[in-house]
Amino acid sequence: MMNLKENLGKNIQKYRKLNNMTQEKLAEYVDVDINSISSVERGKFFPSPDNLIKIAKALKISLSDLFTFSEKLTAEDYSNEIASNLELIKKDKTKLCAVNAFIKSILAP
Repeated sequence: MMNLKENLGKNIQKYRKLNNMTQEKLAEYVDVDINSISSVERGKFFPSPDNLIKIAKALKISLSDLFTFSEKLTAEDYSNEIASNLELIKKDKTKLCAVNAFIKSILAP
């Protein structure tokens, strides 16, 4: 089973291609280098919350679309991966703050 980063990367690549957009053009819109977009699409790197929002806007889709996968992950799969990722950053206040801001942004009405 692919993990969350790999599924997200596949979705970004799928929607980028549907929009006839190159990695270079998406990188320009998000204001990152092309290697960052490539790494995200290969599931090696998870974009920041701000960059996820920029990616969704550039691809003319919602954040929810980015996280809707054809390979169905269960709520438990997501919960376990989130818990695992939080464990990795639990002592990094900056990253925890970014995660918290992202969660608040997707919960806001």
